[in-house]
Amino acid sequence: MPLPTTIHSAVSPEAIRRASRLFSGDSWDCLHEIFQNARRAGATCIAVDRTERLGHSLLHIRDDGCGIDDPAALLMLGHSGWSNDIARCEDPAGMGMFSLAGRAVEIQSFSPCAGTAWKVQIPADAWDSGAPLALGQGMIDQGTLISIEMPDEWIHGLHAAVADAARHFPIPVTLNGAMLLREDFLKDAMFVEQACGCRIGVYDQDPDWQDGRRINFHGHRVKCALPTVREEKDNGSLWTVRIDIMDAPEIHMVLPARKEVIDNAALMALREAAERIIFKAIATRPDHRLPFAAWQRACELGVTLPQARSGLSIWRPQTADDCHECSRRMIAPEGAVLIVPSLEPDIAQALALARGKLPIEDVQLVEAEDALQGYAWYDTLPVIRDISLRIDREGTVHRYDEDMCLPADFACGLVDRIVIELTVCESGRKDASHSVHSIEIPALVCRNGGLDIEEAIILATRDGGITPDRLSRMIYATIFCAADDRDCDSWDTQSRSFEREARQHATHILLGEDAATLEAINMSAWDNLSWLIPLDRKIVIHAERGSITVDFLPN
Repeated sequence: MPLPTTIHSAVSPEAIRRASRLFSGDSWDCLHEIFQNARRAGATCIAVDRTERLGHSLLHIRDDGCGIDDPAALLMLGHSGWSNDIARCEDPAGMGMFSLAGRAVEIQSFSPCAGTAWKVQIPADAWDSGAPLALGQGMIDQGTLISIEMPDEWIHGLHAAVADAARHFPIPVTLNGAMLLREDFLKDAMFVEQACGCRIGVYDQDPDWQDGRRINFHGHRVKCALPTVREEKDNGSLWTVRIDIMDAPEIHMVLPARKEVIDNAALMALREAAERIIFKAIATRPDHRLPFAAWQRACELGVTLPQARSGLSIWRPQTADDCHECSRRMIAPEGAVLIVPSLEPDIAQALALARGKLPIEDVQLVEAEDALQGYAWYDTLPVIRDISLRIDREGTVHRYDEDMCLPADFACGLVDRIVIELTVCESGRKDASHSVHSIEIPALVCRNGGLDIEEAIILATRDGGITPDRLSRMIYATIFCAADDRDCDSWDTQSRSFEREARQHATHILLGEDAATLEAINMSAWDNLSWLIPLDRKIVIHAERGSITVDFLPN
């Protein structure tokens, strides 16, 4: 067989046999497609009703639109038959009726040209067959009536599905005679502006965090990735947008179900417009905490914003279980501040012991916020560039920092001296001058690359004055991180157990083995015995290995 000289695109007749696979077949798809057709037909209202007939549940959807002149257009896949204006604005695909494929359906519609109504019954198996269907005389005098034999899975969620389809639909919808709630898709937006044939609403939170359906196409909500802007705040304010399409013919949906937006030049322009409008909304606020990169982006888009509000959070030493501690940050009062970078828990807890000591006794330590680098007020603040620790024990000096561990055989216990050395730059600029400050601290808990208390090296100075309680809290903050495996104890149980262990280690280092043993007995008695003692009584316990006696003391 000779090869053809030309080829052209075409739709195979075989496609009609697969029509039932174009849509998911759920009630949501069907309702939205039928509602959209009614709207395009100029309907002013839609009535949805459920009836029972011969053991079957029927769903009736009637509109008062212009009706359908050509019944054949209903089942002509890819032929919409809408006016040029509608075709230009909405790009109808001529596939929506096939959302009913696989269902037994009766359609009645009034033909303005014929001056009468027609009716057709489509059996469930006729959608794919291409078999001829007989037309009958319809009984309505306006619009279109579609009756669908509902499957069982539609019945249970019918009210929710119809209510969802009606919620942002531009014309009223009733269900079994009751008017359904309608609301503006941009309800609660703090700022609204039109661009690219759309209404764009800005929110300082994310109303669509659950399903991501941020674009409303005449009541049909679809997912689409749109710009967001996050501020550097305690609550991490996230600015988001919703878009209500009005007349945007270049914004196209993925056919046939229209559940996604095609990523084309028009969508790129819409996203840029949405981003610009977010910054315009932020400009209406008295101040902001935008990252410097976002502030620059606003300038690029022609939106003038002041620099981010100055002020940084009071530094809170990092702990090993930081994800569990979600305390609200407090802004440092005006005065001298020193920016602290992100630190490992052992270095952070050591720095916490240096607070209030010379030469930083009058300086407020504040959290670093790298996203603010670039703002003039931030870049002029002094910042800690490096932290290291020096440990003196029996005439030998050892170094410890985030990149340098102590020797593996370095024993826990008392040392002669612990010094934390801070390299401080006078500003955040690369060429800023720096100075080194040395501050003695009474203790250090080195994780030393490990993750538990047995691998840690716990040190205290001989005359540092730190108490067992303070050292145990330092051990806890530096090392404890609850395991979240399914077979582990609760966080509270793990925390209490570690607190006891930390207290025992601290007591052993500072007061010796006997004191640690007594502390362990005391904690065990407190946990297991104290609640048994009557409120108005005292007991005395005599205990030795293998024998314990208990008696009440006389009142």
